Amino acid sequence: MEKKIIKHVADLGAAAYVMMNKYKVVGKKGTAVYFEMNESELIHFDSIKMEYLSSEFHRFDACLMALKKIGESPPHIIEE
Repeated sequence: MEKKIIKHVADLGAAAYVMMNKYKVVGKKGTAVYFEMNESELIHFDSIKMEYLSSEFHRFDACLMALKKIGESPPHIIEE
């Protein structure tokens, strides 16, 4: 029987991407999300985490974070 391994991902966006790729979530502590996998899946798991960095999902997450940083400021209306 193949050995089970637990690995974590600290970034929530990357963890969601890993989850979308069918890895089983087995827990969370602080910002770390823990996944269970077979030992043979370890290389694929690591490549999925790297793939996330160049994906459109990462760009989307970056845009969300940028929007969260915008303070309250209604747009300036220019009257013609």
